Amino acid sequence: MVALRPGGARVPRGCLGRRLRGIASTVPLPDDVEATFPEDGGCFGCSPANPVGLRLRFRRRGERIESRHVIGDRFHGAPGIAHGGIVAAVLDEMSCAAVFFTADRRVVTGELAVRYERPVPVETPLETSAVVTDRSHPRYWVVEAEIRRDGERLARSTGKFFLRGDAPVAP
Repeated sequence: MVALRPGGARVPRGCLGRRLRGIASTVPLPDDVEATFPEDGGCFGCSPANPVGLRLRFRRRGERIESRHVIGDRFHGAPGIAHGGIVAAVLDEMSCAAVFFTADRRVVTGELAVRYERPVPVETPLETSAVVTDRSHPRYWVVEAEIRRDGERLARSTGKFFLRGDAPVAP
């Protein structure tokens, strides 16, 4: 695991929390090091402190963020199949992580389009990844994410993620 702030300082608002003023960040994350967002936020997707959340962990590979994850059976829709909202949450969280861990920027989701290509199983190891594909707009970046099982793409997303400063930016 990697501490996201020098000296183990905690960031109290999770993956969308404010950047600490005057404290240098150790991100962007070095390649091939496992990381999570700070514990204190309680974020459903990423916080290790949320007992009912997904608790995603991330690994950087160049400009791509990856994660191996098993969606628990408690998140099924149809028997054995992950609920579509949970699939979207995983893609959304991966997209936010792609911006944070490669560019040290915090974002909020402005738009997320999800394409479900195959059923996403529960209780099965899945590979997820995300990459920033467009940084040309001054207010948001475009991120693409996907979920695969044994190399087969099951779901993908494209989203606009609005860059944050010290306060949320309305889209």
